[in-house]
This record gives sequence, structure tokens and C-alpha cells, in this order.
Amino acid sequence: MKTEPKFRLLPVLIIIAMMAFSVRLVEFASGIKSLSSPAMAESVPAPVHDASENMPDSEKLTGADHADDEEGHAADKDMDGEHKEGEANEAEWRDSSYDELEYSPITREVFDDMVKRRKKLEAHERELQTREALLQAAEQELDRKFQELSTLRQEIEGLLQKQSEQELDRVQSLVKIYEGMKPKEAARIFDTLDLDILVTVMSRMSERRLSPILASMNPERARTITIMLAEEKQLPALPLGD
Repeated sequence: MKTEPKFRLLPVLIIIAMMAFSVRLVEFASGIKSLSSPAMAESVPAPVHDASENMPDSEKLTGADHADDEEGHAADKDMDGEHKEGEANEAEWRDSSYDELEYSPITREVFDDMVKRRKKLEAHERELQTREALLQAAEQELDRKFQELSTLRQEIEGLLQKQSEQELDRVQSLVKIYEGMKPKEAARIFDTLDLDILVTVMSRMSERRLSPILASMNPERARTITIMLAEEKQLPALPLGD
């Protein structure tokens, strides 16, 4: 599949520079010709009467020497003028071509586009740096929170473990106390205790000690305690007959 040729900026700039160079070269050649024509016209001496025929030989030689010197000085001045004019034309051509190339609409547009792109890239880079800094700060904050939660969890687990051990010690102490009491006295106290505490204590008592106490308790309360103890121990259901 053929693709259309893409517009390239560099060939256009080269063509513009070559055209400017050609125009300046023609102007430079025209200036050289215009300067060389008057110089050649001035270099041709006008026909004069030979007045030196009546002069002495010494004066003729002196006059000839002065004429040669003047002609030499005039030729040097013409050459210096042509050299300076050529340098001025070349400098003018360079300056004008550079100015046209620098301030051409295409060059200006390219320069503006490059400046805009650079600003966008710099802004994007700053935004990425800001996001990276925020992400790092958030990650550090999450790590700190995680460490705090881990420490707090360990403290809570330690407190719960300590509390459980202390509570278990108190329950065992109560179990020993109620097992040493007479069944009727223990039953009278059990009828007034909170059910949760009562279930905790009775679940740790031996069945031999617990049976006479239940028999001496209020029947309705004894029934409730029995159900709660069964649920706590999660006794398996009896199989039904066929």
C-alpha cells in the first residue's frame, strides 16, 4: 500500500536559502559590472596636446615620474574601492539571507511549536514528579498505619490473653468454692446468679458435684441452665429410629 510523501520542513528551508543566494549573487555581479565600467572609463586617458615638446629633458622626466605615481595611486584606490564594495555586498547578502531565514513564517511557526512542546513536556514532567512524590508519601503513610495497627493488635491480643487467663483463674476459684458447699446452699445461690456467669461456672464443675445442686434448684431455672449447658457443649443429636 503506497503512502503519500510527507511534507518535510528542511527541504523547503534549503530551497529558500538557495533562492536567496541566487538573487544576492546576481545583485553582486551587477554591482561589480557597474563599478568596473566607470573605472575602465576613467583609466583611459583623454587625448591631450603634447606640451612637453618645448620643455627641457629634465622637466620631461620629472613630469613623467609624477604622472606614473598619480596613475598608480588612482589604480590602488580603485582596487580598494572594489574590494570594500565586494565585502559590503557579501555582508549585506549574508545578513539579508539570515534575516529572511530567521524571521520567515515557517521558521517562526516551527520555533513556536518547539517552545510549546517543550513547555508541555516540562509541565508533564513536573506533574509526574508531583504524583510520584504523593505516591511515595501515601505509601509511607500506609506503612506507618500498618505498623501502628500491627502493634495495636498485638497489644489487644496480649490484653485479651491476660484477661482470659485471669478470668479463668477466677472461674476455677469459684468452681472450687461451689463444689465444696452443700448442694442446697449452692442451689440457693445459683438461683440468683446471672445466667452467663452461672453457665461458665457450672460448665467447669464435675457432674457428680453438679447433679445434686441442679436437683435442689428452682425447676424452671434448672431446666434453662440444662439447655444452655447442652448448647455450649454442642452435644451431638441422637439418631432417630427407622
